[in-house]
Amino acid sequence: MQGIGNTPLIKLKRLTGPDSADVYVKWEGANPTGSMKDRMALSMIEAAERRGDLKPGGRVVEYTGGSTGSSLAMVCAVRGYAAHFVTSNGFSEEKLQTMQAFGATLEIVHADGGRLTADVLDRMIARAKALCCEPSTFWPDQVNNMDNKRGYHGMAREILSQLDGPPDEFVMAAGGGGCISGNAEILKEHNPDTRVVAVEPYYVRNVSGGNTGGTHKLEGIGLSFVPRIMRRDLIDDVIAVRDEDAYSGARLLARREGLIGGITSGANVWAALRRARELGPGKTIVTVIIDSGLRYLNSDLYRASD
Repeated sequence: MQGIGNTPLIKLKRLTGPDSADVYVKWEGANPTGSMKDRMALSMIEAAERRGDLKPGGRVVEYTGGSTGSSLAMVCAVRGYAAHFVTSNGFSEEKLQTMQAFGATLEIVHADGGRLTADVLDRMIARAKALCCEPSTFWPDQVNNMDNKRGYHGMAREILSQLDGPPDEFVMAAGGGGCISGNAEILKEHNPDTRVVAVEPYYVRNVSGGNTGGTHKLEGIGLSFVPRIMRRDLIDDVIAVRDEDAYSGARLLARREGLIGGITSGANVWAALRRARELGPGKTIVTVIIDSGLRYLNSDLYRASD
């Protein structure tokens, strides 16, 4: 667990121009499973152990797109717990394989055509709720677990240290709410003027209060509700990103900056670059490369020639 955190903060050099703000990306692919979710998984499991909610020989259940599941599975393997996760074929095959590599049992909720909808996520949640009623079972319930967002306080402190001060804006996809809220709490504590910009799928706008009935490919975000742990009061603006723009952001990041991230990381970068052009020079934006793009090589993300 000592390898979790203290990830690099990298300044983009080729995607920003002289008329834009500086953009830095927190490279969370450097965590042990290649994902920022290692931070929150450790935080939730350690807190459950302290409370006595999780005891030796117990089982951890959760619904997950694969990043949270991979991180929880890793922590469970180290701590000696069984792991049982509800997921979907709408998520990348590499993520499903990673969870299984750490010994997790998977239940698959079918997504037609592999496309994610709020209904698919709602069915995953319902199944996790049913499983948590079984004996010796702990459900972290990530979107309602305050230890989720506390796991990201360390990321914000790292950003403050690496920048030698607070950024002007923090741009982050708002899924379960842990990363954006945990960072916002610490960043705004140091500078109330730091703006927090949430990223959501264009066709599932749960954060901004729009339509949630569409489909999208931005894994890990686009719920049918606003999670309880999300500090909506700390979010200053919301940017809705189309699939094609998220894909473009990820491909540009890989091909011009040499950093390979996933689809939702591409959405973060696309939104951060848009804000950088709007803010102009002399300002600083931080966003997050949520996980390694190596998890998406079997998807269509890096297959296109454009």
